[in-house]
Amino acid sequence: MKLKELSLFFFFLPQLLFAQEGEFVPTGKPFATIYANFHRGITGSAVDEGAFELVRGYIGYEYNFSPDFYAKINVDVGSPDDLSPVSKIRRYAYFKNAYLRYTQNQLKIEFGLISTTQYKLQEKIWERRYLMKTIADEHRLGASADLGVNFYYKFNELLDADLTIMNGEGYSSLQMDDVFKYSVGSTFKIPRNFTSRIVYDIMPKKISESTLLFFTSYDFRSKWNLAGEVVYRQNNGWKADYNILALSFYGKYNLNEKYQLFARYDKVESNILEGETLPWHLSNDGTAIVAGIQFRPLKKITMALNYHDWYPWAANMEGGGFIFFDLEVKM
Repeated sequence: MKLKELSLFFFFLPQLLFAQEGEFVPTGKPFATIYANFHRGITGSAVDEGAFELVRGYIGYEYNFSPDFYAKINVDVGSPDDLSPVSKIRRYAYFKNAYLRYTQNQLKIEFGLISTTQYKLQEKIWERRYLMKTIADEHRLGASADLGVNFYYKFNELLDADLTIMNGEGYSSLQMDDVFKYSVGSTFKIPRNFTSRIVYDIMPKKISESTLLFFTSYDFRSKWNLAGEVVYRQNNGWKADYNILALSFYGKYNLNEKYQLFARYDKVESNILEGETLPWHLSNDGTAIVAGIQFRPLKKITMALNYHDWYPWAANMEGGGFIFFDLEVKM
């Protein structure tokens, strides 16, 4: 045996012995995800738009200290939505996740900058976060991550429940006002082939802002899937009777292991306040459609050719349709 091979043998020998004895060996690994696209406007107000775009990048590390303790840190690198188009060339980094998780039997507790559970299931079934967020995330009806604590309990294979206490401002904002958001939810797989989730959150001030979400999905032999979601926000921005209703329906059909067809329809509307003639949120009300074909040549590389269109309800606004080529790479 050569000296180099002998050194490697003695380096890995303790880990091999621990594994054989059944003792846990702490392990960690880095990860990264990239979202990019090329898009070209083809109808309405979008005909003069077209560009290659690096939408977002995630860089992080996860570590298992023991069978009970796990930690994750994840940095979100992207362009903020509230800046001018000129500022899109800049990149801003936020901590998307930075938390410790404790697991004991059916119980999980996460503390820190955690991923919220409001639409985690929807993103998993939608499968295409790289080309479009789920409707609650897309229209800022809830944050995908926040500072707080989450308690999760799995009763059995058909039912679980979770309770989250968080700042309520999302992962890109700081809050020191002693006001918290409380969220309770449950996922259940009844009846057969259905997976459903209901979530209610409330953030009390002088007026309470609350959100009720219901989602259900039907899966047929892993060949095709149909899903629907309803989100109702009451007293948006802590303003009495400023309400938003959002609906989303989507489906997918697996042609084979690599190709998949998909389509989605969204609708967002707001109410008309007393004494007014138009909805208070009219400039953001409308419907959207997305449809296309997805190709996954390898497990961690996904791409999709698809069509996006937005139909605003305001008479003085013009919608626009785009052809997109989207790419997701996981490392």
